[in-house]
Amino acid sequence: MTSSARAQDAIPLEGIVIYSANRTPTDAAKVGSSVEVITEKELEARAQTYVKDYLETLPGVSFSQAGGPGGTSTISLRGTTGGYVKVLVDGIDVSDPSSTVTSAHFEHLLVGDVARIEVLKGSQSGLYGGDAVGGVITIETKAARKLGFSQSGGAEYGAYNTWRGAYTAGYLAADGSNISLSIQGVTTDGFSAAAAGREDDGYKNLTFSGRGEYYLSPSAKIFFAARSMRARFEYDGFLSVFPFSPADADDYGRVTQHAGRVGTEFKLLDGALTNTLAIQGMRIERDTFAGGFSTGWFEGDRVKGEYKGVLRFNEVLSLLAGADWEETGAKTNNTAGRNTADVSGAYAQLMLEPIAGLVLTAAGRVDEHSAFGNFNTHRFTGAYLVPGTETKFRGSYGTGFRAPSLDELYGSYSFAPTYGNPNLLPEESESWDVGIEQGFMSGRLKFGATYFEIDTLNLITYDFDCGLPGVICLYNASGITHRKGVELSAAAQISAGITVTAGYTYTDTEQSNGDRLARVPRHSLAVGLDLKPLDKVEANVVVRYVADTLDSGTALDDYWLVNAKIAYEFSPGLKAYVRAENLLDEKYQTVSGYGTPGLSVYGGLQFALPSN
Repeated sequence: MTSSARAQDAIPLEGIVIYSANRTPTDAAKVGSSVEVITEKELEARAQTYVKDYLETLPGVSFSQAGGPGGTSTISLRGTTGGYVKVLVDGIDVSDPSSTVTSAHFEHLLVGDVARIEVLKGSQSGLYGGDAVGGVITIETKAARKLGFSQSGGAEYGAYNTWRGAYTAGYLAADGSNISLSIQGVTTDGFSAAAAGREDDGYKNLTFSGRGEYYLSPSAKIFFAARSMRARFEYDGFLSVFPFSPADADDYGRVTQHAGRVGTEFKLLDGALTNTLAIQGMRIERDTFAGGFSTGWFEGDRVKGEYKGVLRFNEVLSLLAGADWEETGAKTNNTAGRNTADVSGAYAQLMLEPIAGLVLTAAGRVDEHSAFGNFNTHRFTGAYLVPGTETKFRGSYGTGFRAPSLDELYGSYSFAPTYGNPNLLPEESESWDVGIEQGFMSGRLKFGATYFEIDTLNLITYDFDCGLPGVICLYNASGITHRKGVELSAAAQISAGITVTAGYTYTDTEQSNGDRLARVPRHSLAVGLDLKPLDKVEANVVVRYVADTLDSGTALDDYWLVNAKIAYEFSPGLKAYVRAENLLDEKYQTVSGYGTPGLSVYGGLQFALPSN
């Protein structure tokens, strides 16, 4: 079940459009993959700071974070971590090739410029290539949607001396041409990253972003998207990896990321064929310091060119085809030079509706990796919306691969010459899921259930016992790493001013040696309540429960988190609010040895000025 209806008026399934599942706009009723959607209305209703704050309330998604703001944040999507999840912001791949595993830095993704998030689950390499084993997260930033000039934003202050602000300005012309520019930032004194520490670890982030389209004609346009982020974070060593690291040190790091994408979209054959050509680039620089001395710097970059074509033969048959090429590079102060890898790929998908309500897709992709040669992946999906009912059955099957990161292949630490293994093999995977979505009363009441499995061969793992203290050996584990689980969801619009939602996930993981995967909760539950008791008053409450999580063989405590917000609209487009996180002041950890925030209260303003 998609989650976009959670904070909206109830709407039929046919009214929702999914963009990521088939890389082209598709009615939700016709999507066979499991997809969750977070809309701009839901983002504004909760007014939290980071993208991950919203993702972790979705079925199948959880996060572990090493300390407070700016601490390394790792996603778990159906038991797969960041290296298995492709993250696209306005089509830009924001993952870091210089990281230990090529993945996005969720700890630095602010939500102030975000308009929509889609979470596509299951192996998607057949359409998106490598690193899309667990799924794909697509983030769309704000765009001008009303004629003329418009503005929106907000400001907030609260716990840990935290200041946050965001501002977006946009312009939409009569022909559809538009441009939007955003600036957002956060600064906080924070709290000790080490659970037993006393010294605060602060964080600062300033992010700029923009997007726009210019219509050359009704059937042709050029577009761009760009973003720039600079952050400074303080941390307390890597407690869960190197126990001998100082527990409350005055360490800090800096990260800068610049990325952009430009392209053109044009239609041929009376609009039946839509073509998209684009090129994108990204560069990230990170450095860390301990005791005032540099402990390392990292540089990663990516350049990618892509073509996508969608040919609609008629109302029941369409063909998607495309090709792309990308090169990634990384270097550090401990490598002799810049390590690189390039991948070229071509893909196609046929989408067919043989009978009313039944939609089938079949996709295949061929990738050529500079270090590992050829990989073939595929994906099949099916969706059946029983005519005249609100019952939808769906299922998908897909294969995927993840090539070792540049760091996994070549290493980055001079004190650990055996770290990095050029003999590593790519990981290969297959996944499948089946589900049902049932609506009642024209969408006012919805239920959903999904069963999933993901199997991984040649899992890349590590061993600390390499003969030298602190040296990590990487190798491909023998056998299959298995992940399986159940996702349940429900949403009910009890009245015009009361909406209740719930989502539960059971995830079971097993490595080839019988051990569970670390930091993957076996049970997670999220319940939401949206209220509008008066015309100008809005409130929402989100309750989360996480249970049965292991970290390095240690069982973490189960915990309940309660967040709430109440807002008052002084005038159209202007709201003041108070929100609280961790109302129960729960003491918990998501990474062993690292602290988490206690009861935190914030107050702020939100505004959205009408177009002129």
